[in-house]
Amino acid sequence: MPVCEDANEWPPYTHYRRTSGQRSDQVTGFSVELLRLIAQRRGFSVQVHMLPWKRCVEAVRSGEMLGFLNAIRTPDRDRDFWVSPEIYETRLILLGLRSRFPQGLDLPGQDALKPLRVGGLHGYSYSQLDAIAPETLVRAPNYPSMLKMLRNDRVDVVLINEGVLQGLLTLEQLPPDWDHGLVHGTLADRQPSRFHMMFSRKHPDGERLHAWVSAELPLLERSGELAKLREQWLRGLR
Repeated sequence: MPVCEDANEWPPYTHYRRTSGQRSDQVTGFSVELLRLIAQRRGFSVQVHMLPWKRCVEAVRSGEMLGFLNAIRTPDRDRDFWVSPEIYETRLILLGLRSRFPQGLDLPGQDALKPLRVGGLHGYSYSQLDAIAPETLVRAPNYPSMLKMLRNDRVDVVLINEGVLQGLLTLEQLPPDWDHGLVHGTLADRQPSRFHMMFSRKHPDGERLHAWVSAELPLLERSGELAKLREQWLRGLR
């Protein structure tokens, strides 16, 4: 069954396997291995295609692909896709230059972002920022580019998914001094971001795969197998 994910990677949830720092063409990560475990239990196989994110979403919407594995729920996505139960949650954190924010970057709420130039990731919905218009965000294709944008004074702060930041560090995709001169913080009024798998309403197997995933998740929770996957891939993030 063909599913797709963002070619820019979303570690530790979806990324290319690496050996001695060299990227292979094999895709792995928490969400990938979770779906593979469900596939094994239900007797089907999964092919993960790494595509530009917008193309992936459109391929699932049109029925060309069966689903994608990491997405925040929104009203539009509820309309367009079959949405699984939550598979993980992670915090949104802020990064800025210490020279601009010498007292740190813990903010009382998203209203404090309104006077600032805020950097975000292409394709990320930021639906938890309901007071910030998405079109006002300065977008970058990936996190290394976003950090470069911050250091080049194109934005005042950037929005980073904590889990993905830790995944990039684990894969050594950021330089050792990546946070030199930076401060980080959170928005006190924001809850963690909750992620789901989503499946096509137009692919003939979309509803069936959604039903299988939805049925298997509580079984894997009760058996302890889901906890083992979380311990392997998400240690320190929950």
